Amino acid sequence: MRIKPTLPFVMGFFALNMIMAELHEQVHIQAGYFICGCYGERNFNVWNTCGQCAQSQWSFLATLAGPLFSCSLMWLGAWWIVKSSQPQKMLSGFLLIFTNLPFARIFTALIGGGDEKVVIQSVSGIADPVIRRLITIVLVTAICLPPMVIAYKKLNNPRRLLWIVGFAILPLIYGMLYHHMFLNWLLEKGIGSGVYVLGTPNLILVHFILMLLLLVACRKATRPGVVIIPSSV
Repeated sequence: MRIKPTLPFVMGFFALNMIMAELHEQVHIQAGYFICGCYGERNFNVWNTCGQCAQSQWSFLATLAGPLFSCSLMWLGAWWIVKSSQPQKMLSGFLLIFTNLPFARIFTALIGGGDEKVVIQSVSGIADPVIRRLITIVLVTAICLPPMVIAYKKLNNPRRLLWIVGFAILPLIYGMLYHHMFLNWLLEKGIGSGVYVLGTPNLILVHFILMLLLLVACRKATRPGVVIIPSSV
């Protein structure tokens, strides 16, 4: 397949990325609520279980739920790219892979963070932090790298490696500047910080709805969205 992004396509990718990021957080906090019966504090990218969750031996499942959700969507996207002959479904597969941030998960594991590290620390019983970190890196890379490789092999754009690098790294950059820093700064200033439903500040819910509207608008404006040329590459 060959992809030629338009501006609406880029905006649609951004909107879907923001939606996937919030769904990832919702899976975390709703799993925590199901296990512990209460919500902890959260912002756009950091969440906590409530105090009584510390007494539950199953609280690690709330941490595990997020990467299970995101990685499942990455692999669903890879499956669609490999198995589908429909251009729109192949595009959807490509988007599912990269809007769920496979490179970000690998990078976070490399620098010693991430949900996977917390889960391994909770369930492995391994005392050595170096060994735990190595296990995390190997595991996350084994899960998150193959979908990117599949997308690379099926992409027929010139300089396709640069395309894959761009889709992998640019969300990390704007995600840090816009999502983690700017939006969390608004929350810290008290803008939309009240919580009424889902254990989620109102600003986050409003932002999620706006991203849904943007995605729908861009999808209508760009259908088929990009030029996709099926290829055996």
